[in-house]
Parts: sequence; C-alpha cells; structure tokens
Amino acid sequence: MTSGDGESPPTPGRPSRSRTWQAIPSTRRQDEESDVDTRNERLMREPQVREDGAEEPREWEVPYREPRALLVQREGVEDLTVPLYPDRSYVFGRAPESTVVFPNDAVSRQHGRLSFREDQRWVYRELNSKNGSFLGRQEEQGVVDPRLHFQRVGPSRDQVLEAGDVVLLGNGKSRITLLAEVPPEVEAGPRPRKQVSSVTMQLERSIERCARHHLPVFLLGKSGTGKTFIAREIHSRSGVEGNFVILNCGRLPQDTNALTSELLGHVKGAYTGASLSRVGKLYSANGGTLFLDEVEFLSSLAQDFLVDVLEGTGSLAPLGAPADFREPPPRFRLISASKVPLRQTALRPDLTQRLATGDFIILPTLEERHEDIPHLVEIFLHRLRVEQQYDAELTREAIAFLQKARWPGQIRELESTVRTVVAREAAQQELEGLARHRTLVTLESVRSYLQQRELGFGGPLSEPAQEEKRPSKEGLASVRKRPSDLTGEDIRRALEKHEGNKTRASVELRVALNTLKARMKALGIE
Repeated sequence: MTSGDGESPPTPGRPSRSRTWQAIPSTRRQDEESDVDTRNERLMREPQVREDGAEEPREWEVPYREPRALLVQREGVEDLTVPLYPDRSYVFGRAPESTVVFPNDAVSRQHGRLSFREDQRWVYRELNSKNGSFLGRQEEQGVVDPRLHFQRVGPSRDQVLEAGDVVLLGNGKSRITLLAEVPPEVEAGPRPRKQVSSVTMQLERSIERCARHHLPVFLLGKSGTGKTFIAREIHSRSGVEGNFVILNCGRLPQDTNALTSELLGHVKGAYTGASLSRVGKLYSANGGTLFLDEVEFLSSLAQDFLVDVLEGTGSLAPLGAPADFREPPPRFRLISASKVPLRQTALRPDLTQRLATGDFIILPTLEERHEDIPHLVEIFLHRLRVEQQYDAELTREAIAFLQKARWPGQIRELESTVRTVVAREAAQQELEGLARHRTLVTLESVRSYLQQRELGFGGPLSEPAQEEKRPSKEGLASVRKRPSDLTGEDIRRALEKHEGNKTRASVELRVALNTLKARMKALGIE
C-alpha cells in the first residue's frame, strides 16, 4: 500500500497525476449558472469537426495537462522559473509582499493569484486589477500587441490553466508561462560554496540515502527545523512519478464524512455544496509521496481511519461513490514527521509501528549548526532577489550577530528575520526619498529589529527557550495523569498553549479527545 517493498526501481521523471485522473475522473462540465469561468465550456457544448469529417475529442475527455512550473518574464528583469507546489498559492503583483513581484506600473499591487483547486486543477483568479489579465497560448514573433490575440480574464472567477497557457499582466510586457516540466537547471537557491557543518553534511547524506530506497521515513525535529523541506527533497531526489502531498495531521476534520472527503475525496453532488468532484489526499499521492506532517496530533478517528487504509482493510471509495466502486488502491511512499518521539505521542502502537518500519532522520537544531547561518542567509537573500526584487546584503557584523543569537523558532525564525530586516531597510530608503539601489543591512538594523521583537514576545532572546522549560514547569507532558485527576488548571493551560485546539491539547495531556471533552464538561470549561 504505502512503501515500495518488492517494487521495481522508480523511473526518473517529474510528478504526474495521470493515475489519479484515471482513478477518480473529474467532471469538467459545469452548470450554466455556475460562476466557474473556463474557456472550454463552448467546446463541451459543440463538438469540433476535423477536415476528414471526424469529431475531435472534447477537451473535457482529454487528460488534464497539469503545469509543473512557471516561467516568469518581467520587463528589465532576468527571467525566473518557479516550481509549482499544490500546497501553495502564488500571488502576482507590484506589492513587495507578493509571491512574485512585477516592478511595472501597469501591474496592480495585487494583480492575480494562481492556486490548486480541489478538483486537481490549477486556476488563475483575476484580482480586479486596473489593467486586467489576458489568457492565451504562445503567440507568433513580431506581434505588436499580444493582448489583441488573447482572451481577457473575467474578474473574481476561477480560470482553469494548463501547461502551455500564457497569462499577460497589464500592458502585456509582464507574462507568466505555465510549463509542463521543471527545467533541470532550476535550483531552489545557490549551492554551498563554503564548507558546511558536520551535522549538515550528515543530514545531506541521510537525505541521499532515503532518496535511494522506498521505505517509510520518520523525521524528528523541533518546529522550524525544516521537516517539510527535507521531506520534499527526499521526494524530489527519488525521481518517482507521483506527487508530493502534504497532510497536516493537526488540521484534519473530526467528522467522519469530512474526513473521508479529505483523504479519499468525494464525487460531485455527494453533499450539499459539492459542486466539484474532489480527489482525496491519498489518491493525489498515488505513485508519489504522502507526507504526514505533525503526525503526533492525529485524532483517534483519523488514526483508526489511517490504520485501516494502510492495512488494506478499510473502504477506499470516495464519499458518494457508487456501491460498485472498484478502483485500484493508491500506492505511495510514506514520510511522517513529529516534534516529539513516537513513544511520547498518543498514537496507536500499530500505527507507530507502521511509521517506524523504515528509515529515521533526526533533524539538527540551528544551535547545532550555527556555522551554517551565513550560507542560509545567502539562500534567503537569493530568494528575495529573484522573487521580490530586493537586492540586498547583510554586513559581516550583522551576520556574525545572527550566528550568536538564539533561535527558538529555528530556521523558520531566521528566514523571517532576514526577510523582515531587508523589507524594513528598503522601506526606510523609500521613505527618505532615496533611489532604489542595493540595500545594505547593518548590525544596528538587525539589533534594533530583534530588540523590538524581544519586547513583542515579552522576554529577551538570550534567555533559555521557554518552550523547553514549560513541560516540567506545568507538569503537562512530563507525567501522565489519570483523566479523573486532570484539574481545570491543567486543561486550561493545555488549551491556551495550543490556542484552543482540543485535539492537540488531548495529545499534550495524553488522553483521548472524547475523554478530554467529557472532563471539560464535568469541570464546566467551555
């Protein structure tokens, strides 16, 4: 079901959703009153006839040509290729906070957004820009105004896009081309030019090892150490056909039908409001990788469901599927991640055994690899340069200060800090009327931001991380109490720690979710 035990080696290639498309075909035809605007609706209604008299197949009968990357072309700026990930959305505009910034006055601050819809289609939505967006295919050379040959995209409607489509923004000098494959030369950032730490070298060897087998992998590391990035790297380097699908275990629905829809999908009309067919996460991962993020927060219902699926004893039919549903079960590589060791979670033993039957990677903290911080800063600045047009650098003193600071939020916090200090410094230049040029971030700029950040958090950065002291101080995770011994203070602290999330609080308290709810009711806790 999940691991590649006994299977032939994977064939190299980029992710493909062709198997999923065959397993759960998506309904392309939309009702007349639907607000979904696709250029193919007229093709569905009127068969096209070739010169020999035969009908061309309607486009909704042809497998969807899913794009894998974007070629971004901006006037006066080097071209940029951006890999597409279904778990992300991409905002295009002139505003610095956009995913990809277009420094052209003809482009609105928030011009358009590209996202992955539940029916496994990439859709573009025009965000009511001033000069509009235009959709078409690659035009012939020498065209004076390509917009004349393109179709204007209606505002606030989903426009389905495929590989080969081109979107023009504003005056047509800014464009996005959807690519069928990610070019092999595309890199996420600059490769290390300096020697990295020994723990990072060991981590790199572990990633390469896991990319060469199909066993399940369990990642253990603090929040912010890069577990999702590592899982994606293992998937990408393994060269499997299928997709990398993220399942955030702490956000799964508690209702059985909703959980079935999330994991196995649903057919159109399965419930009120189901206007589109949905491919579940398990079928989306078919032939690829299923990444269980924050697996320690799986609810009891989700654990039961997942064990049945992994063992092949549960139903794999999408919600609302006919009784004779007989599609092959999805097969995927399983990678799971947690902030705590498996034995310290409330997961079922048979599930933990499933997660632990393969390889393990223990992610180092940033404190263990502080000599890597200059290279990490270089990567973050590279991303800011190509995506958001910030041409910036940090002084040696500023980088040395970052190396000595403590980072309880790990790499995620370091990246956030670099992005913020660069944006603040660039904004200050604009405020002072200085021409936009290379931004130099000094030690004083970094220290000033971190001091303000410390005040916002209510404690100096030099103090020991509060999250490390909290368990023993509060007595929540260090000693397991019987449900009847849980006090109102215990429950309130757990709920406060997890921002009211009962599922996570039950894991913290090591009790079943229903038990926690019953105890809350008995103690009069809302």
